[in-house]
Amino acid sequence: MDIKDNDIDLKKENHINTVDSDDIKDVEALDHTDLDHADLDDTDLDDTDLDDTDLDDTDLDDTDLDDTNLDDDSDKIDYNEDSDGSHKENNHKGKKNLSLGNVIRYLIMIIAAIVFLYSGFMLAKIYLEYKQGDDIYKSIADTVLVPVEVATTDNAEEKQLPFKYDHQALLNINSEGVGYLYIPSINVQLPLAQGSDNDYYLTHTFNRNYNGAGALFEDYRITNGLAASHVIIYGHNMKNGSMFAGLSKYLTPSFYQTQGNDIFYIYTGNKLLEYKIFTAYISEPISNTYTYNFSNVSSLQDYAQSMKQLSSYNTGVDVSSATQIVTFSTCTSDGTQRIIVQGTFISESPLE
Repeated sequence: MDIKDNDIDLKKENHINTVDSDDIKDVEALDHTDLDHADLDDTDLDDTDLDDTDLDDTDLDDTDLDDTNLDDDSDKIDYNEDSDGSHKENNHKGKKNLSLGNVIRYLIMIIAAIVFLYSGFMLAKIYLEYKQGDDIYKSIADTVLVPVEVATTDNAEEKQLPFKYDHQALLNINSEGVGYLYIPSINVQLPLAQGSDNDYYLTHTFNRNYNGAGALFEDYRITNGLAASHVIIYGHNMKNGSMFAGLSKYLTPSFYQTQGNDIFYIYTGNKLLEYKIFTAYISEPISNTYTYNFSNVSSLQDYAQSMKQLSSYNTGVDVSSATQIVTFSTCTSDGTQRIIVQGTFISESPLE
């Protein structure tokens, strides 16, 4: 009970009733009890102090909040550390990828450089081989052929050749030499050989040097050499225009029809043989074109007529009385077929 409330009650009682002393004592005793209760209320206040302690606990809770904040900060730090770790890992992977990319790029550059150097080496090798072949045949020509001054004449029938031929000089270079071919229209001036097979002179020059230009050579299976009824001569179609590369021009009729382009010559021993071209065409590598060692002239003439029918154009040359045929054979540019140019013998003259 509250003290103020007790006072109010006492005043009321004084106004309403008159009480005896015992009652007063009882009231006083009661009031003292109430005071004791008031003391208890003070105790309640002390409890309130405990509440203050609770507030301190609340402060602890604030500390917990701070701890929570720390935890949050820790989480943030962990997050940042995770982020940094991921970033570093990504950077590491990036570096690995970059390194791998560089390696691949360097490998490609190295391979390209090797291919370039190899291609350059091969081109240089081919060029040097061409040059070596040209130099060899120029040297042979300087040894075997003696240049002469060609006199001007109105006689179209008179032969005007730009050099004299030394057969013995040819044999001194190669004992398998059989003669010297001269085709004015395509500027061919080359020695002829006949070996023991059809392979050796594909890769060796006339003086027996290993070279891709090879040599012009007669089929080894033909008997009697350049005196045979059918002489077959092989040669490379070189990309630098040497050897038999010029034969392809004869596939064009206008080239053939140019004055003087239908004639070629073969020097052998002490005589000069003259031939007239009567056909030019494309053949398969194995065909009747390569028929040789005819048993009689009639068979040769039949053969000449059939070859004339294969010509890319009509040359108008009569081969019905042919006594000897010379065939030039070289590969087409793709190597799958053969360019064939054939001539028939028309005359022979002695060499001085």
